Amino acid sequence: MSTSPSPSAPGPTNEPDREPLTRKQKALLFLDSRRRRFWAGLTFFAVWLLLEFLFDRTDNYLLHLVPNIFLYGGGALLVVLWTNGAVLNQPVPLPLGTMRRTAIARFMNEESWETGLSPAQTQEALVRLFQQPGAEARVVGKTVWVRLGKEWHAEDWWHRDAARHMKRRAPVHLFLGATDSGTSITAFSKDRRLAGMHDVVRLSDEMSATAVRLARNATERRGVGGQEQ
Repeated sequence: MSTSPSPSAPGPTNEPDREPLTRKQKALLFLDSRRRRFWAGLTFFAVWLLLEFLFDRTDNYLLHLVPNIFLYGGGALLVVLWTNGAVLNQPVPLPLGTMRRTAIARFMNEESWETGLSPAQTQEALVRLFQQPGAEARVVGKTVWVRLGKEWHAEDWWHRDAARHMKRRAPVHLFLGATDSGTSITAFSKDRRLAGMHDVVRLSDEMSATAVRLARNATERRGVGGQEQ
């Protein structure tokens, strides 16, 4: 009598999200297939043409603006839905697989390590680590989103003089996944969206690298209870 092997438990990168989705999450995930995107784009274009036809020759100035308002406002909304919220500056809590795909496309650097801490302990340790002047961390779903501003001085960086020119905070996205021995952590850093002066971009990269190193040092050698292994 042969028995088929039991299915393996989900790993830290493909662990299913069991929490029910909110209306906002359902809306952002609505255009999750090529078929839906095709019909959404076609419908948007058809409605815009209809509005142009109806209001193009009107003498009312406000009605004449309706097609353009729909084009720019509706177009911006369509882009957000089309990308499942990936174009937003800060991530939205979504299923882990969707958020990971967005992070892979957005960030240039990815590195992983493990800790003996539980996911909840790891999350708490990371949030507490970045409660510093110029830095902030918040929980987004099963991830930790970190932002580093020009007031953050964790290290004497090579391009530190460019801090006064920083307009946007440098982000780091930390993904947590439960494992048999604790938690797997994957850090995404070096945001492709950051642009501007060369020294400012390099400083943002240096700050992100420091943040990842601090996160690793704060969790990698920790076991259950926060004790060093």
